[in-house]
Amino acid sequence: MTRRAKVEVSVLAVLAATIVILLLNLFEVDHYPPALDPDSVFQPLPSWFAPMLLHPCAVCELCPHRFETVECKIEVTITDRDGWYRLFWAGPETYVYADAALVGAALRNRTAEFSGGTWTIRGRYAPSLETEPHPCPAAPGDIELRYRLRRGDGFPGEGERILDPSGTLAVPRRWLWFRYPFPPDRVDEFWWELENPDSFAGGKATLCPCGKN
Repeated sequence: MTRRAKVEVSVLAVLAATIVILLLNLFEVDHYPPALDPDSVFQPLPSWFAPMLLHPCAVCELCPHRFETVECKIEVTITDRDGWYRLFWAGPETYVYADAALVGAALRNRTAEFSGGTWTIRGRYAPSLETEPHPCPAAPGDIELRYRLRRGDGFPGEGERILDPSGTLAVPRRWLWFRYPFPPDRVDEFWWELENPDSFAGGKATLCPCGKN
């Protein structure tokens, strides 16, 4: 092969590679929903979480406790990993969501990967009534729940609920968040699993502060 022929073949190879790369980029269209504001720390409490608890007391009869939220934050990370054909702009991009529908919409992208998720609930139950000092049964106080998002083809079930030291607040060990269909006939399930059951339930029961004991 002459030198000119080699140059022509090289030029054609470069042009062919460029066309392939442009076509691959053209056919890969990413549609990601707008990401969550990273400074957002207050999302709605889960439906099973009691914003108000009552416990019996000889003086108060029913002593109400209202949950004061310090933090309720969901962070689910989806990573967009483009193929080699993105060349110099092939670095991964991350998106953070707090809504199951947005997570599902992000996963419709061919290059989307589920990277993990956390749901943190912190706060304390404060008595809604103030009375004279008196003996009062144990009541929930400071609460910190840390859930980790799991993904699989079969939800293992909620399991036995976990009680806080006062025996008043019961929280699920696991709970199903949503199901997501993958073609042709696969369905993945996403569920939250309590990451700190020992520290949540392993504390010490304290008397209710309604009577300022």
